[in-house]
Formats: sequence, structure tokens, C-alpha cells
Amino acid sequence: MDSLTGFKVKKFLVTSQLAFYIERVQKVEISFVSADASAVTASIKIPYTEFVREHRIGVVNNNGHYAIFNIDLPEFSDIPGLEMSDEEIFSIGSQVASLGFSGGCSNLSLTTGIISSMVTNSKGIRFINFDGHTSYGNSGAPLIDPITSKVIGIVTRRYTPAAQAYKQLLEIISTNLEELKKVEGKVKFGDIDPIQVLIANQNQFKHLATSIYKHSVSSNSQAITLDKIISFFDDSKIFNQKQDALSEEVDLYQR
Repeated sequence: MDSLTGFKVKKFLVTSQLAFYIERVQKVEISFVSADASAVTASIKIPYTEFVREHRIGVVNNNGHYAIFNIDLPEFSDIPGLEMSDEEIFSIGSQVASLGFSGGCSNLSLTTGIISSMVTNSKGIRFINFDGHTSYGNSGAPLIDPITSKVIGIVTRRYTPAAQAYKQLLEIISTNLEELKKVEGKVKFGDIDPIQVLIANQNQFKHLATSIYKHSVSSNSQAITLDKIISFFDDSKIFNQKQDALSEEVDLYQR
């Protein structure tokens, strides 16, 4: 089982871009909890292929570290949504809070911290670094300004030190397994194939690494800013974009 955190904005579910790429999954469950952070108030289960094919909004590979799904369903009509902030400048030292499902737990957890820095990657994507603790399952969680109660970022663990170390370790183990399988069965000591023992050993390391990663906590946390997503939820901007597009079409027709 894999898990992510998400939040409702209008009739949409916002979560991590990882939701597009979960491997070997058959079904997805979307659940919202009440104010006690554990009692489920609304939930649905649907096939994962249907979830991605029929509810996905926008381009899959958006380089934005977020995913949007249409959840305009009767089950979620009474679920209140969060509001996104259009602020673009954030002060170092400002307090922030995050709500996420840690380590696949069924209860929602509140994490607080301060903004420690702002980072822009080579693709121009901006990130908010904050010192609040995040763990496996927190990807897609809202980063909230406690003063305005608005969302200012979406938590991502893709580039945390723990995630990078885990990724590198899995690559090493995968390389080892590929090399071992090339010589599997070629050497035997009695009835024992030492290569099979080494393969089993590597698979145990892989399982252990995954378990450690899922239970690790990072204090160097990141959230992507809303620069690439805010316009999707801004009705006035969407209207203006449609009007501009219509004007361009009329202009081309007149020419």
C-alpha cells in the first residue's frame, strides 16, 4: 500500500504528482477526516486506472510536483475546501503549518515550523524550505499560512536528503541484482547456489531500505510554491485567458 496526502480546492483534489505514477496499484481510496483528525467523514474506492483516466486534470508531466483530480462527486459535496494564496513573496522566519498523513497512518497530523529559505531549481520552479518535520505519506500536503489560513505551498519530499539517499540505494541494489542474475546458476557448492543467496540478501536490503525510508522523518522539508497552479483556481484569470484566446481567434479570422 502507498499513501499520499491531498486537499480539496473547490471541486478538485490537489495532491503530489506522484499520484500519476504509483506502481502495481489496483484501487485507490480517497478519504477525508473530521475535525478530530481521524474519523472518516467521506470516502470512495475506485479502480486506479479509472481514477487517473477519468478524474485527472491537466498534463501528467507538468514539472510542477503536483496533481489535480476532479472530485465533483456527491460523496464529497459537503467537504469544505481550502483557499489558495496568491502571495508570491514569503519572509524568512514566518511561521507555517502543514497537515498530512504520516507513514500511511489513518490519522491526520499537524506539523508547524518556520520558513528557513527560498530555493529556485534549474527549471525555474520555486520551493519553500521550512524546518517542520515531514515523513513518508506527507507528499501533497498543504503548507498553510496560519495567519490567513490559506495554502501557500504543496509539500514535496522528492528532493529531501532522505528521498535522494533512498533513491540512490535502490539504484545500487537494482544494479547488483542485474549483475547477479547474469551468473545465477553457474556456480554451486553442493546443492547451494551462492548467487541465489546473494540475490535473496539484496532483496532483503531493498525491503529494509524501504521500511527505513517510510519511517524516517526529515527536518529539512520542502514545499513547491503555487506559481504554476494558482491560475487554474483563479476564476477571473481563467476568464481573462479565455477572452484573450477568443480575441486572438477573432483577430486571425479578420486577417
